Amino acid sequence: MTREKSLNEYQEMAESIAEECDRLWTMINTMLDISEAEAGVSPLSVDEIDLSVLVKEACDLFQPLAKEKGLQVEVNTPPQCPLQADKAKLQRVFANLLDNAIKYTPDGGSITVAVKEGPKEVAISVSDTGIGISSNEIPHIFDRFFRADGSRSQPGAGLGLSLVRAIVRRHGGEIKVSSSPGAGSTFTVVLPRIKSQL
Repeated sequence: MTREKSLNEYQEMAESIAEECDRLWTMINTMLDISEAEAGVSPLSVDEIDLSVLVKEACDLFQPLAKEKGLQVEVNTPPQCPLQADKAKLQRVFANLLDNAIKYTPDGGSITVAVKEGPKEVAISVSDTGIGISSNEIPHIFDRFFRADGSRSQPGAGLGLSLVRAIVRRHGGEIKVSSSPGAGSTFTVVLPRIKSQL
């Protein structure tokens, strides 16, 4: 009986170590992705994509998570929005922003994702009715490993927004945030429609 319990404990320990290794491996890879993007050496696979389709697909992917919390997700995009970009990397950007919006919005809240076109650039905003970010924390939220006070109860390494900014800047764009504690946040990604030297 003692031996069986011991074997179970060893199995649980091994599983725990494997999970921790996976977490560290993911963290290391994310840090490498950030460093490469910031250094401008991250390879981009640039194609003509439809940003409207990409955003809708990302929202559809996260809809089950939003539904579990009773969150309403509204998506406003033009019928089509052509853009020259790396599709896979932009998918990571929107996945991070949507995951954060869902994670930090209380049950019954709402998330709005909108795409607005300009002649030379497009703006994608992800707005939520979540816990918000204090003004003194906003300048640091894109720093590696920084976690705002309200986010520390949630799992995460504090690398997601650093990766988002690195990818957006690698595309020649910029990301902005406006937020108030208790009133939600809006993250806005602005991307050039055509960037010849990505």
